[in-house]
Amino acid sequence: MNNQNQLIFALVISAVAFFSNSATAGGTDIESCPSKTFSSFLAAYTESPAVQREFTHNPLKKMITVDAEPEPEQKVVLVERQDINFPLVPNASRRASEGIQIEILEEAKKTAKVKIEKPDTDYQVLYIFKLDRCWFLEEIQDYSL
Repeated sequence: MNNQNQLIFALVISAVAFFSNSATAGGTDIESCPSKTFSSFLAAYTESPAVQREFTHNPLKKMITVDAEPEPEQKVVLVERQDINFPLVPNASRRASEGIQIEILEEAKKTAKVKIEKPDTDYQVLYIFKLDRCWFLEEIQDYSL
């Protein structure tokens, strides 16, 4: 009976270790996920460069608008973490002081799209988030000129 208890104990410890390792896979500690509810996650994400750094995919897909002739065009680039300037999303006080508005355009089970714009200007940026154990910024679509 003693050997059987030791075997059960070893299996339990192995299972705990396995799940602990999978929770931090990819360098992100999923225990630090601000929320799986998108609106709560977004509130934490916009206010903290550290949260933005932790919950942004690497490389980050970014679509930019290039001023070209005869018409501006969109170009997709992959940006490595060391080349990203955080914060990506301005916090509430900066948005208020600069007249920037934020709006959740779409929210589904696994994806969400957020628009940040400054009315009466050409500043408009879409942020696409995906849910994978926690929300992660997957793509930025910058339509600003």
